[in-house]
Amino acid sequence: METSIFNNYRNWIDEQKMPKGKRAVLLAGLDLFAQQGYNGTSTAQIATQAAVSQATIFKYFKTKQDLLLAIIQPILENLFPRYRDDFLPALDQFKTLPEVVHFVVHNRYQFFKENGDAFMIVLTELLTNSTVRRLFFKVIQESQPMIIKHFAAALNNAGVREELDLLTIARMMIGQILTYFIQQRLVPQIAADEQRDLEMIEAQIIRAIQK
Repeated sequence: METSIFNNYRNWIDEQKMPKGKRAVLLAGLDLFAQQGYNGTSTAQIATQAAVSQATIFKYFKTKQDLLLAIIQPILENLFPRYRDDFLPALDQFKTLPEVVHFVVHNRYQFFKENGDAFMIVLTELLTNSTVRRLFFKVIQESQPMIIKHFAAALNNAGVREELDLLTIARMMIGQILTYFIQQRLVPQIAADEQRDLEMIEAQIIRAIQK
């Protein structure tokens, strides 16, 4: 899937039947939350960018938090699953552990990188917002059959240490990729050779999980 989550979100918004003012508020909130963060964005700024009054915002959303959830909910419930459904079945084509790890590391890092703004909004709210956590873990729970069918099968076929369960391996992989992604987002001034760094991450993961 080549387009970003935010582009898909904008397409999703275009497909929904809603008043013009509500659509403008959602898109303005999306842009400003991504650029400035939720706490750094005021409803006055959203109103200005959307070319509506603050009263219009509160006509459709009781609070700024409700606006945030109106943006995040379709991302979690509709858009993340589309990316999941592209990613997991693709694992079936790989037969060796280096192939599987290479694909996971490069594919998921690219996913984080291309959808950095959307991902940072969701990640930040996961730490503080119980409703967002509930929506996120609902998606994870619904994804378990596909994860077992494709991810677990690919790892078992490629040969991993028998004492490592799927959660441990997934945590190790995602932890390494996510840490590197956050470093690049928060401390971009640190010089990085992306290709070399990803190859090092791959090597660390393979050493940790191979038989």
